[in-house]
Amino acid sequence: MTDDTRAVLLALAEHEEAMSALYSAYAGEYPEVADLWKALARDEHGHGALLRSLADDAGDMTAFVRNRGYDLAEVEADTARLRDLARIVPVAGFPLQEAFHTALQLEASLIESQIFVVHEGDPPRVTAVVGTLRDQTEKHHTRLREQSMALGG
Repeated sequence: MTDDTRAVLLALAEHEEAMSALYSAYAGEYPEVADLWKALARDEHGHGALLRSLADDAGDMTAFVRNRGYDLAEVEADTARLRDLARIVPVAGFPLQEAFHTALQLEASLIESQIFVVHEGDPPRVTAVVGTLRDQTEKHHTRLREQSMALGG
């Protein structure tokens, strides 16, 4: 695996961990739905671990990165944005529905991207990880949408 490929995989893992930090911040701010945010944060942390496992895989993950068109600078910039957002949540006073809106946008942008497409020639390990990430992200989106609507969103 090239250093660039490993860097992108690690950056993707950090992005998932930044989403986890955001959801954890939401859990602290919205106690009425803290269990939901905590569960999502745990899942996002797990997504980061899955991506780190690909970075640590002895196989060549170059095709995984190339086929999906990842841009390291874009991933890093979005991760920084998520970290900044997680830091300001405790002082910003965002309404709960804004937190749902932000989370729904995050999850939808992942679903609509090419991240979760399995490509011909993907190793079985990549296919399994991509499938897990896709399934859990779709479940996140559904849970967020349902909870938001239940609370009047």
